[in-house]
Amino acid sequence: MTRAIQDRLGVLELWQGGSSKKSIARTTGIPRSTVRDWIHRFAGVAQSAEAAGLKSAQWGFESLHQHQLPHYAYLLGMYLGDGYISRIGRTRLRVFLNCNQLGVIARTVKSIAGLIPAGRVRFVIRGRCVEVVSHSGLWPEIFPQAGPGRKHKRAIQLMPWQRDIVERHPVNFIAGCLESDGCRHRRVVNGRNYPAYSFKNRSSDILGLFGWACDLLGLRHRRASATTISIARRRDVARLDQIQGLPADAHLPTPLDRSGPTPA
Repeated sequence: MTRAIQDRLGVLELWQGGSSKKSIARTTGIPRSTVRDWIHRFAGVAQSAEAAGLKSAQWGFESLHQHQLPHYAYLLGMYLGDGYISRIGRTRLRVFLNCNQLGVIARTVKSIAGLIPAGRVRFVIRGRCVEVVSHSGLWPEIFPQAGPGRKHKRAIQLMPWQRDIVERHPVNFIAGCLESDGCRHRRVVNGRNYPAYSFKNRSSDILGLFGWACDLLGLRHRRASATTISIARRRDVARLDQIQGLPADAHLPTPLDRSGPTPA
């Protein structure tokens, strides 16, 4: 192990132990600007100091620990539905959710913290909508789909390493999609009410990714309209109820976590 890696490990161990950047610089003799740069580049890429010190800041499948993969899959689904990366001023991830959906807000924050442990999350309340905000220059690398313009007006394709993660954790990805742009509702067949799920998005690419993830779980789905995918087969609805944590006998419509308009 080189001296440079040893120094990085020492800095990250102190940082994860709760020391401030100023005290780390004073203890190690490493310039504060270097300490700040190492923490920014490495602390959010891997959870443990040992792994972070041995990796570069390049994002990808190999940059994540196993326990981070479910967080990534969930937040990817959430980002594709209700997320937006702003590069005006400080780069930040913005996720728009309904104030009443505390469970989804908590899961979103937990997933952000799982990917960027040293990052902070703040909330901006706008009427019934809460904006979950996380500042980090890493977000464009974490979600390379970020780009100018609205998502439905540009191509949205996953990188190979992202597809690997979704293939390993399709349940988390589907949960993120449904809790951003999905709903559980009733449909009437021959006068009887049956529960069903719908996922709505104006991007045909994002609809295709949701359908692909459903295929990974063997969930039968159909394109109900140009912007909507429907899942209505009883056993598939039961499987999604299990994913969403709903009781097996839930027959009333259960709106999932919807928010106001998403800017991208």
